[in-house]
Amino acid sequence: MQAQDILVRQDGRRIGFKEYGAKTGFPIIGLHGTPGSRIWFNENDPISEQLGVRLITMDRPGYGLSTKKPKRTIHDFNDDIDFLVKELKIDKFSIFGISGGGAYALSYASSENSSLFKTGIVASIFEFKNGKIPKDMCSPNRIGFYLAQYFPWMLRFSYNQQKSLIEKSPDIYMSSLKKNINHLCKSDQALLQDDKVVYSLINHMKEAYNKTAYEAVNELRLFSRKWKIDIKKIRSKVEVWHGEEDTLSPINGLKDYIIDIPNYQTHFLKGKGHFLDEDEKIWKGILESLMK
Repeated sequence: MQAQDILVRQDGRRIGFKEYGAKTGFPIIGLHGTPGSRIWFNENDPISEQLGVRLITMDRPGYGLSTKKPKRTIHDFNDDIDFLVKELKIDKFSIFGISGGGAYALSYASSENSSLFKTGIVASIFEFKNGKIPKDMCSPNRIGFYLAQYFPWMLRFSYNQQKSLIEKSPDIYMSSLKKNINHLCKSDQALLQDDKVVYSLINHMKEAYNKTAYEAVNELRLFSRKWKIDIKKIRSKVEVWHGEEDTLSPINGLKDYIIDIPNYQTHFLKGKGHFLDEDEKIWKGILESLMK
């Protein structure tokens, strides 16, 4: 199954989404990272299909096919998820977020939706303690969060340059992804030498920047502030997947953040980094954990 569509809300905003896996399978909603989009696979996902998962991915406002929403908060996206669930006539489902998408998955789970079966966060961002960027986060990410807060115009310029390179010279962008990896752990470095993985990431990023590269800057600013998510209210079980060697979202901050979630299970993976969903064995485990 490989369907994609656009839902239109009463205020005229468009929401882009795409479906993978089994058409009549158990619904799992996947929330992309920052930047990101609904495009997760070049074709269908054989693992979702094999497991009987109806995987539904969404573009957040300002990404892909979705209309930008000025001055939005993390919580605002809950309404878009509810709208999609209602329009697709889904009764029971799980939700998970990868990297930046983790914040939105936790926000939705804290809304205590009775239809929500399980929540997952994968290589997730976490709320910074006292608003301070973690010292054990790699330099490129630390710089990105700093610029988003204090010099957003500089980061917007940088992302627009990246957007232009992806559109005009994808081979050069692919080469740069493979070379600029010193800030990553060995596991992530190895993944980025795989042409199939890099090609998939480029398609994902190209769609993320479909309209503008500015939304990624906006999200980094959102993540740098107080999230105002009461994780103590989460009633669904939360599955936490995180690489112990993750340099983009270091595990120590994540461990400190999740301790107030009432019911969670951790899958901390030795020797693994940020791109967990690119590992087929781990990806299968993530989906399975959200079904039972």
